Amino acid sequence: MKESVIRALLFDFFEGNTTSIQRKLIEEWLAEPQNEELYYRYLDEWESQHPQFTPDADRALAHFQAALNGNAEEPCQNTSWEPTANTSRKPWVWVAAAAAIAALGSFVFQKQIRYKSLESEPGRTVSYRLSEGTEVLLNSNSTLLVPRFGFSGKTREVYLDGEAEFKVTHTRDNDRFVVKMADDYQIEVLGTEFVAFSRARGKRVFLKNGKVKLQLPEGKQVYMKPGNLFVSGRNGAFEMTAPDDPRPYTAWKEQTFYFDNTLLSDVALQIEEQFDTRVRIPDTLLAQRRIGGIYKAEQADDLLQILSELMEIEIIQKDDHIELTIPKLP
Repeated sequence: MKESVIRALLFDFFEGNTTSIQRKLIEEWLAEPQNEELYYRYLDEWESQHPQFTPDADRALAHFQAALNGNAEEPCQNTSWEPTANTSRKPWVWVAAAAAIAALGSFVFQKQIRYKSLESEPGRTVSYRLSEGTEVLLNSNSTLLVPRFGFSGKTREVYLDGEAEFKVTHTRDNDRFVVKMADDYQIEVLGTEFVAFSRARGKRVFLKNGKVKLQLPEGKQVYMKPGNLFVSGRNGAFEMTAPDDPRPYTAWKEQTFYFDNTLLSDVALQIEEQFDTRVRIPDTLLAQRRIGGIYKAEQADDLLQILSELMEIEIIQKDDHIELTIPKLP
């Protein structure tokens, strides 16, 4: 769009006189980093022409965040600002938005404006139903970002940090459903059921039903069939298998740990991922010991007690972590 058109649109936005379609257009335009400088230039120009408005940035930000969460009960009060006649569009919200965006920059715009965060606490799984019907079960200590204003266009796009099971709803127009993960990994589906894992130690996808296409770093693509397991490590190397038993990849749904000749060092990593509890094993020989079995654990102490009894190890609470050691002989 021409700068003159953008200027007029933004000025209407600052004054609270834009429609939902126009606000969506501004949102998409601002998603391009190169447009941020122009946005702030016009914001400064608009504010210089409206000297009667002196924003309280901290108060505006707090009130705007409350408005986004649906908790605001009344407009932000400012004795030097007179509301316009067009009260039906609540211009105070957009004025507060301008102050908040100017104060915090593009990071807040991307995270606070475009997306809302669906989260699960350490040790707890949480179910969510997205606006178009897709069901998501978040594993503990996980976050899913979804569009705050609903899906638009032909692609339904979300961002996963952690682990989740997706039961994707097939739409009438065959809209794609895309799960983006760190390190340029992406899952693309139409309608299917799968478990996705995206944490620091790697990526994992277990496909239960349907078909998916994985977009990998450097432009690589992998297609999966039901029963396939994709695993990628920190270094980007990956493998595709078809495990006979899916329980190691779905046990978390029942707050259960499934170990099959699993290294104790890997168990420590799972405890940290599930419960946000740091576990350290100074003895390398102890870290290489293995364990098998299925264990119910709703909190870190449950699993640590099991490890202590089964493997005859000592659990020591440090200032910022838990240490596993071999008991010293008397």
